[in-house]
Amino acid sequence: MNNRDRLITLITDHNLDRREIAELVSVKRDAVDHWLLPVDSKNHEEVPDMAIELLELKLGAKQLGLRQKKTEPKK
Repeated sequence: MNNRDRLITLITDHNLDRREIAELVSVKRDAVDHWLLPVDSKNHEEVPDMAIELLELKLGAKQLGLRQKKTEPKK
């Protein structure tokens, strides 16, 4: 699976929009737009490995935090 496909999967699985992706990886919204263009588009840009890795780390940590909150006993 290429990085573009991985990004699309993350967007779908976590119900994110392009603005949220841009904020999570500290890029401009336009960069995300270019990453998601079809590969044969003249404005397409490859999704950097670091962007995918950072998203996976941040989204994984977010999910872990949510799971911990759900399982913590109420005081």
